[in-house]
Amino acid sequence: MSKRVAYYIWIWGSTLAFLALVLWLSFLPNLDVTAGAGNEALKVLFRMFLYAMLFILLYRSVIGTLKNSVSRLAVWHSKREAKEDTEFLLIIETLVVLVTIFVTVLISIFDEAIQTYAGVEGRSGDIKDILISTMAVLLTALIVYTMPVIGELEMAVKHRLQDRGHKKE
Repeated sequence: MSKRVAYYIWIWGSTLAFLALVLWLSFLPNLDVTAGAGNEALKVLFRMFLYAMLFILLYRSVIGTLKNSVSRLAVWHSKREAKEDTEFLLIIETLVVLVTIFVTVLISIFDEAIQTYAGVEGRSGDIKDILISTMAVLLTALIVYTMPVIGELEMAVKHRLQDRGHKKE
């Protein structure tokens, strides 16, 4: 198996596994941890964490795939192209953030639809949960967009793995 395929399996596999976890949690009945208001606060924080992580993983997968398959997004070829490519990369990252926000919010809506129409005991789809998920996604997107560390970190890991592979050969 080539390193590129292994890399795609890693980034998309971890994202799909986390998505499966989120959807699996939709089918669990009655997720009460404690009694009272503390229980509701824990549920809100847990939901925000789930959708923030899902956004990060999905963003990482899309940006990693693009940077790995489009050479112009990975590195520029000359100093003259550096400014142009930096602008191009900013436009692409902006579009990826917007698409990832949209997809993650759609997953949140689908999650609530599962709870509503599947008849999960003690759970019902609620617009409040969709708004909580959307808020978590938007806050995470703002952080990811203003500090573009995730795509760069993933590419650094990929290059490090490639360097190790070249040293062994």
